[in-house]
This record gives sequence, C-alpha cells and structure tokens, in this order.
Amino acid sequence: MFMLKKFVIEAMSIPGFKVPQPNERVLKVVLSPDIGFTEDLTMLLSIISPGNSTGKHTHDSTEIMYVASGRGISIIGDKEYEIKVDSVLVAQKGILHEVKNTSDETLKLVCFYVPALKPAGSYKEAIDKAKQYFESQK
Repeated sequence: MFMLKKFVIEAMSIPGFKVPQPNERVLKVVLSPDIGFTEDLTMLLSIISPGNSTGKHTHDSTEIMYVASGRGISIIGDKEYEIKVDSVLVAQKGILHEVKNTSDETLKLVCFYVPALKPAGSYKEAIDKAKQYFESQK
C-alpha cells in the first residue's frame, strides 16, 4: 500500500475494470485501504450501461449507493424500488441486492462500503488499475 497524497481526485480519470457479461459494468476504485487515504471504507464508481445490471450479490460490508446519473430498478432483499438521480440505496451486510439499468442512458452509482471491501474478483482487478493510475500521479 502507498499513501495517497491528493486531496482532490478526478474520479472519472481513474481507469476502470470492465466486468464481463452477464453483469457488464465498469468499476472504478476511488478510495480504499489498498490505495491509501482511508482505512475504514471503500469508495468506488459502478458505471452500468443500458440494459445491464450488477447481478444479485451480497457483501461482508454495508453498501451505500448514491445514484449520480441514470434510472433503473434496485432490488434489496425481497423488495424492488425504482431509482433515479439523487436516490440513495442502502444494502446492509449480507443482504442480497441488485441494481438494474432499465433506461437508455448510463447509470452511475457512487458506492461506499463500510467496513472496506477485501480485494477479490472484479474488485481486485479494479484496485490494480487504480493503483497503477495513482502511482503514475506521484
């Protein structure tokens, strides 16, 4: 781990990892213990193109999602919700959840995980891309 020394981060400049189908989306890690600046949480952008979704999944952390652009449907537990810009979603630790982009525009989620996620799978790939980016910014 290296210590991030920036106080303003251009999040869209961070290269992302494209998750393959059937749950295609781009993950961009902005903050995590693995890249520095924070020890307690993970922040990432999940960019979901029209017709795609996150797929149903759970975490060992609580996930708080802010809809920055787009519209869609969120399923949290056994309930379905319509979501749009400025919606805030909360999926408690261990709760099955999914976000689907049902619109014709990109759906961008700003996601916070408390406590921080452990590197694995697609998230680990996104961390590696973020590390390379931040190391090149030193």
